[in-house]
Amino acid sequence: EKDGQPREMEDRGFTLRAIISGLLVGVLISVSNTYYGLRVGSGSRMYMVSGLLGFAGFKVLSRYTTRALHPEENVLIISVATATGCMPLTAGLIGAIPAIEYLIGPSENGPLVKGLGSLTLWSIGLCFFGIVFTALLREQFVEREPLPWPGARAASQLIRTLHRISSKQSTLPSSQVQEEDGETSNEPPTREFHAVSHGVDDIDWEVGMNRLIQGAIGSGIFVQSVVLKFVPILHELPVFGHGAAQWAWNMDLSPGFLGQGIVIGPYISLHMLTGAIVGWGILAPYAKSRGWAPGLVDDWTAGARGWIIWVSMASLLADASVKLGWFVLRPVWRYYLARGNSHQQTATAGGDYTWRQSQEEEDQNYRSGESGADPEILADEESHSHTLGERTPLLDSRRTLQSQETILRKSHISTRTLGLAFLVSLIVLSQLVFAALISHSNPSAVIINLISAAMAVAGASQSGDLAFDLKIGSMMGASPDAQTHGQLIGSVFGAFIACGIYKLYTSRYAIPGSLFRVPSAYLVLSTSRLLLGHGLPEGVGPFVLAAAVFSIVSSVVKMRYEDRRWEKFIPSGVSFAIGIYLLPSYSITCAVGGLIYEAYRRYNNNRQGTTIVFASGLILGESVASLVMLALLE
Repeated sequence: EKDGQPREMEDRGFTLRAIISGLLVGVLISVSNTYYGLRVGSGSRMYMVSGLLGFAGFKVLSRYTTRALHPEENVLIISVATATGCMPLTAGLIGAIPAIEYLIGPSENGPLVKGLGSLTLWSIGLCFFGIVFTALLREQFVEREPLPWPGARAASQLIRTLHRISSKQSTLPSSQVQEEDGETSNEPPTREFHAVSHGVDDIDWEVGMNRLIQGAIGSGIFVQSVVLKFVPILHELPVFGHGAAQWAWNMDLSPGFLGQGIVIGPYISLHMLTGAIVGWGILAPYAKSRGWAPGLVDDWTAGARGWIIWVSMASLLADASVKLGWFVLRPVWRYYLARGNSHQQTATAGGDYTWRQSQEEEDQNYRSGESGADPEILADEESHSHTLGERTPLLDSRRTLQSQETILRKSHISTRTLGLAFLVSLIVLSQLVFAALISHSNPSAVIINLISAAMAVAGASQSGDLAFDLKIGSMMGASPDAQTHGQLIGSVFGAFIACGIYKLYTSRYAIPGSLFRVPSAYLVLSTSRLLLGHGLPEGVGPFVLAAAVFSIVSSVVKMRYEDRRWEKFIPSGVSFAIGIYLLPSYSITCAVGGLIYEAYRRYNNNRQGTTIVFASGLILGESVASLVMLALLE
């Protein structure tokens, strides 16, 4: 009987019906990530929505099934859906690819436009990095290190609630369950506004599905497909008057933006609004008045937006540098602190051994990663040589190997930091590395820099996403092998789906245009040009320095006093930068959503109820309805 138990666990943890369900849910998430990625550069994991949709689907079809959905199958649904839905981010379809296809001019050997087949081949070449490296790093970070996992905790708690599993029935030891239940997240999930950091109340699946459907219908069918289609001014509503509207101070009544504000909460959304006030309310008019940004306000080249983006970039880069620096120095700092305790020499020796053992384990995992990634490097090089062709002759085996080295290091960072490192921050750091390896006189230097950075960030981004899945499985006692296989299937399927959705949008909408402004593409392209010697715009230097100093001080203070109540009121460099490089219309709507969430929570005695589920319905409804809108375009 004992010998048969593991096989039974494996059979019910990896089933065809769970894989198909995960793929279907992943398609919805992929649509959402492509839509919002092209609009505002954000994406979403949507773990809770995946788990709820998977469970509800089997509940509705329970009369046609012989057995109920097992919790491990629900974990597999989340794993497959995440791998499928996050491919637009992994493949660079919201940043590097739009920049290469639509923003680079002939002077930089562009644009480099490829068909659906070539783009799919590129995506398939990237879809395995994060899975391989996450699997290699799983033992260290998921199983051993006591890292906080607020998003994974919330998802596992939802699964336990849906399947009526108490904490005592959980596969975790009781002490660990209490530790997981007591976790909080002080760092905003701003990478894609995707990890729900709020607590999770007990959710009845019928009530949850009703809220999800209500949000989707209200957002998609009524608002997106009817109101905003025939009353387009609601996308740029001049709530502060026409004078302020000339400086882009409008409000976008996008239900998806409102939902994202509810998900990220009041503090982060207000921090973004603070960045918008500084960037668009102070710096943009000042640059215009001094003649430094003579073009239209929303012009990325000669306007105020193209000027203040450098302030945003400085804040992003400084924030990322501080956090990554602390990530490297923290083990050393703790080691020397332990050695300083002379009255606990025995404990110090134990700490010395533990620290050295941890470092040796990480080094061993790193070497294993380099060895295990070799076949993927060859496949990646082959796919990218077919995709990029003669336009990037310097993207050879040496540079591909350097990309994989950078991928592994950033996968290590992304996994350990729980994927909370803002995606654009990782891209900027990767571009900085590869700029030093490329001849600035090469006419394809910008393209090579963008492609190399996209390859490096792909694995890191995916590692942060999939590490959450493995932690959810660890909390629920699911098979990591089953999850890894599901992630492989979801990633390959997601490569086809993401490229198809991307081409569908770009073939019918103007890129860049009034709807899809591709801010992430402009940001990474501007970074590439700066690092390759194009220089800063006139007058922006002192403000760039000031933004970097502010971001450094803010990051240090927030890390040093992360347990203080007042810490949440200090804007992080990331949220501050997002408010600057995105239009105020987004930040305003998000702030309204965050305040709605806070008001609801206070009115209901600190219980969020189904607000997050309803907000997810708003997000999904608008993005899915946007595909329907394609049929209405003339």
